[in-house]
Amino acid sequence: MIIEKLQPSKQTLANSWNSLCWEGGLRGYAKDVIFACEKAVSLIPDDGNIRDSRGLARALTGDTKGAIEDFEAYIEWIDDPQAKAKRQSWVKDLKAGKNPFTPEELLKLQSE
Repeated sequence: MIIEKLQPSKQTLANSWNSLCWEGGLRGYAKDVIFACEKAVSLIPDDGNIRDSRGLARALTGDTKGAIEDFEAYIEWIDDPQAKAKRQSWVKDLKAGKNPFTPEELLKLQSE
């Protein structure tokens, strides 16, 4: 059967898990989608976007140390100065014991 030959690539699978991770985190379901974040990272651990999504979910589920690690990996990976600055401010807040992910910030991220 042709269906049996349709094997998604590692990148396609990682992108799908990453989308679930990011969108679920932004919409208040971080605890429910953290497994998807882990699956995406396990498939492509050096992808900054995937680490960024898991960082969001980790921050929202109380794993501050893990979130900082993921955001720092993203900062090293990305060339965009605005994206880098935003994550640097998140890391600064997390290190200071503040939650940068207010309802307003999550809404803003949904519209980006």
